[in-house]
Amino acid sequence: MIRYLAVIFVLFLFFSCANHRNEDKSNSLGEETHTISVRNAHSMVYDSGNSQVYLFGGANEKEVLSDLWVLGEHQWKKVLTKNQPSPRTFTSMAYDKQNNRIILFGGSRVLFGQKPSSQNLLNDTWQFRGGSWEKINTSSSPIPRVEASIVYDEHRKRIVLFGGYTIKNSEYLKLGDTWEFYNENWHLVSEGGPSNRHGTSMIYDNKNKYVILFGGSTVDKQYGKSKGETWIWSQEKWNKLEIEQPPGVFNASMIYDKDQEQLIRFGGWNGKSRINETWLFNNNKWKQLNTRNSPVSRNHSSMIYDEKRKKVILFGGHDGKNIFGDTWEFDNNEWKNTIEFKPIKRVGNGH
Repeated sequence: MIRYLAVIFVLFLFFSCANHRNEDKSNSLGEETHTISVRNAHSMVYDSGNSQVYLFGGANEKEVLSDLWVLGEHQWKKVLTKNQPSPRTFTSMAYDKQNNRIILFGGSRVLFGQKPSSQNLLNDTWQFRGGSWEKINTSSSPIPRVEASIVYDEHRKRIVLFGGYTIKNSEYLKLGDTWEFYNENWHLVSEGGPSNRHGTSMIYDNKNKYVILFGGSTVDKQYGKSKGETWIWSQEKWNKLEIEQPPGVFNASMIYDKDQEQLIRFGGWNGKSRINETWLFNNNKWKQLNTRNSPVSRNHSSMIYDEKRKKVILFGGHDGKNIFGDTWEFDNNEWKNTIEFKPIKRVGNGH
């Protein structure tokens, strides 16, 4: 009898410890404590209402994902959600400050795919608020697309989306339309301005209260020496800045530093190779920085400005062969690697 009770007691301790370990994997916010792996073609956004950096989807070395992560103190934590958007890459995501929510639009079911297929493109709209995803059924919407640029216009309290590419008759078709999302619907507001393109870099300038767009890949290959273009979206109208332009790139990461009142751009593709250049833009002037330390050359990474910590955060991307999972901070015009992660070679499966 004593031996039987002893066995029961040992089993009780075992399962109690197991349950305790399982509880340690998550907290009251539904966040798992393990860290993220490599990622490219993902989307990042800063939620100023909750002072949180969020990352969604993209692809690792072998598959397309639909997971959501939040950046803690030098650690990424997975957010446990239900009814999330389907796995996708190159989705457009912005934080709607007025309604305290993240808005997500479109993307692709694959990273590249074996051949162009319109069946892989999406144009659904989702919101993330209060720890839950919810699909928004709109009466009008941009056509399915990939690599569209999106920002939140704080002055006019609406989301602005530009360009991208779609697929028609198994051919890539670059787009140049501009849409705005407000009152729970999408509104086509312009079909003029920058030529049709995808992979542009776009931010909202809080000081001047307008949207700034740079670069992109156009029909005539809008990148390379002296091919850069800088555009401004203000009061539903595009205007090209006639200034000295830097070399054009596409798929570069770009944010606006509210405290320094300047635009920061990193990396991208210049028509020949991926780069790791860091550029600043203020007072209508572009300036390339010579940093002592820098992330290696890449594109398809994401970058945001953490308003609470007053630092620029960059994560992931790829160099054509390897996919990255490192996290960097940019502060006082210098880069610092805050979370190291060994690159993983991409599996050539057309995902």
